[in-house]
This record gives sequence, structure tokens and C-alpha cells, in this order.
Amino acid sequence: MSYPLLFIFLSFFCFETITGSIGTIVLDDIRKEYPKAMEDKSICLKWFDLFEKQNSFSEPLLEAYKGGIYMGMAKFAVVAKKVTFVNKGKAFIEAAILKDKNNVEIRFIRFSVQTKLPPALGYNKNKTEDRNFISNNIASIKNEAFRNEILKYIKTNSTP
Repeated sequence: MSYPLLFIFLSFFCFETITGSIGTIVLDDIRKEYPKAMEDKSICLKWFDLFEKQNSFSEPLLEAYKGGIYMGMAKFAVVAKKVTFVNKGKAFIEAAILKDKNNVEIRFIRFSVQTKLPPALGYNKNKTEDRNFISNNIASIKNEAFRNEILKYIKTNSTP
């Protein structure tokens, strides 16, 4: 193998390894901080800046969280930018669902966003479907504390 080919191979291998470990760290951290980011502008902005540095994700779940953070940014943005953030956030969430529609956590992100957005924005049509899906598949969430947080959220934010 020539040196340029070896360099390309090693560069690709190292990049994938680094990307994978960054993805794991970000996922664990975003799970913990996502609810706070929806209430705290500085936390939301921190995650927005981190997600903006990454154009694509190997995991649809990270793409869904990026969409959720965009929705959080809409809450804190000036009026002229709110709709832009909502539309981009919706696009990220829906793209993640298309890639992994049976992921309870992705569906929970959409559910949590749709229960908080004003109905006038028109992104609220999946609440019942997502609530039912999450309730029927909650056992797939292995982390008991996280599972209980999801159940608590659904109980306090569900509409008939």
C-alpha cells in the first residue's frame, strides 16, 4: 500500500472513530440537558452552537435533538426569526423520524415539541399518535430514570 493511500485510509478510520465517540458523549449530555435547554437560553444557545458545527449525523436521534434545540431557539429568538427556527426544527425532527420511525426517543422529542408549540403553527398533528406509540413501546427505554421522566411528561402534557 502506498503512503498516500495509507494516509487516506488511516485518516478516514480515525475520523469515524472520533465522530462515533463524540456522538456518544453528545447524546448522553443532550439527554440530560435537553429539558433545561427548553427553559434556559444560555443552555439552548450552547447546544445550538454545538449542533451548528455538525452538518450531518450518523444517528437520527442526534438529528431529532438538533431539531428540538432549534425549536428551543424559536422560544428565545426575536419575532422575525421564530418561524425560521420552527421550520428548520420541524425539518430535522421529521427527517429523523423518516430514518427511524420506531425510535421511542425520537417520537418523544416530536411529542414534547408539539405539546408546547402554539396550534397556530400547524405542527401538532402527531400528538395522539406519538403519545400512543410511546406508551405502547416505553419498555424499549432501558434507562429507568429516563423512562420515568418520559412517562411523567406524557402524563402531565397529554390531551385526550
